[in-house]
Formats: sequence, structure tokens, C-alpha cells
Amino acid sequence: MGHHLAGSEHQPLVNRSRPTGKGTRIGGARWCALGSVIIVAALALSACSPSTSNPDPQPKSVVLVGDSLAEQAAPYLESIIGRATLVPQVFGGTAPCDWLDMDLGIAAGSVVVISFNGNSLSPCMSDGLGGLLQGQAVVDKYRTDVDGLIAEAQSAGARVVLVGQPVHAESVGGNEVVTGINQVYADLSGSTEIEFVDAGAAVENADGTFAASLPCLPDEEQCDPSGSNAVRNDDGLHFCPGVPPPGPCTTYASGAFRFAQAIAEAINQP
Repeated sequence: MGHHLAGSEHQPLVNRSRPTGKGTRIGGARWCALGSVIIVAALALSACSPSTSNPDPQPKSVVLVGDSLAEQAAPYLESIIGRATLVPQVFGGTAPCDWLDMDLGIAAGSVVVISFNGNSLSPCMSDGLGGLLQGQAVVDKYRTDVDGLIAEAQSAGARVVLVGQPVHAESVGGNEVVTGINQVYADLSGSTEIEFVDAGAAVENADGTFAASLPCLPDEEQCDPSGSNAVRNDDGLHFCPGVPPPGPCTTYASGAFRFAQAIAEAINQP
């Protein structure tokens, strides 16, 4: 996954967790209303029955749209989401505009997961002057195009999950674009049909800074003898440990697993 990073006026997100009131489904009991004394008397012998009309929260399919971080998380996501079918629409180096107006396999009952980290490499990210968009212009372009992807998903009757991204290592450059894009995701969420999950926090230190490794989780399939697993690639960007080429990981990747696990929790919440 390539990145074209430059300065931005956006300030870092203070809270790396999901914004309060956004992306949270709220359930509750239903109460029978008594309209009159006569109705009270008529219903006195019967009990209120809980509603059975709530739809199954398990989606029919999960359409994952994203770049190389999404690509590396895809195999783990597929194993976590249960009986739903994963439809991976992922490719390293892409931006949201690369997927607009494409047949992504979205259907009514799908959950569309949108996960992009800030690439500006495609022709659709052109600045119109022979170069590529940089800095705040990347963030603004992502806002427009992610909003377009959301509209396409909703028109098909799908729910949307917007995925917060992890920061890069300092050696890569500034994180202004990542921070700005995460704010875009948070801004565009705000209902049970458009949710934001800060999956990037799952591979960062508790204070939101870059982490090369983290203590093993109880449910991880592998754990280094040190008690910690590498969660990021040596390039400071990707999840696959060591220095493998971009693309799906060929060995266990704790970072990809953690990222996928956070996304799955947002997908499967009732």
C-alpha cells in the first residue's frame, strides 16, 4: 500500500474509541399500552408478549472494500464473521474513488465495510495538474468518495461500517492524512445504519501511538515466546510481520487478526 502524505490542518483525534452515540445499536423491551379501562379489563387475563419482529443481526454477506490493510485482514475477518459470506473487494494502493460505480456485489441485508488508509496513487486521485492530491486535499477527496460509497450501499439496502485506521511509524512520515480520514469516518457515521469502529486502535499502544508489537491476546492462535507478537510490518505501515511483499500475509499476522476482530465486533453487534 503506497501513501502520499503531506501536511494537514486537522488535529489528532483525542479519543481513539468509537465516538459516543455513533455506531451503537440500542435495544429495549417493548411494553403493552393500555388504552382505556375497558381495554385494561379485557387484557387483564393476557400477558404482554415480546416482539419477534426484530431481524436477525447476522448479515447475509459482508462486502469488504479497501486497500492492502483490508486485504491482509480479509482472511481473518472471513473466519470470524460466522455464516455470512465475505465478498472481498480489496486491492493494495487503491482509494475509495477506484471503487465508485463498480458492481461490488452489495445486496439487501449486506454489511459494507469501508477501510482505506490514505492512498493517493490512482488516476482518480489526480490533482488535475499532472500530479496527485496531497495532504488536506486527500482528506477532502476521501470525504466525497466515501460518502458516495455509502450512498451506493444504502441504495442497495445494506448497512455500512466505516473503519478507523492505524497510525504509521514515525519513519514513514506524518499521520495528518490518517488522522483526517479517521475524522471523516467518524463524521459520516452516526446511526445504526452507518457505524464507525476504530479498528486501528487495536494495533496501537493504549495512548494511540504506533506499536510494532503488543502483548499476545488470549485467543490468538500463535504467540511468540517473548509473550508479545509483532502487529506491524517492518515498513511501519502493513500488518504482515517482517519484510514480506505487500499483499496477503503468508504467515500468521497478529495485527491483521486484531484489526479484523475489531471490525467483526462492529459487524455482529445486535
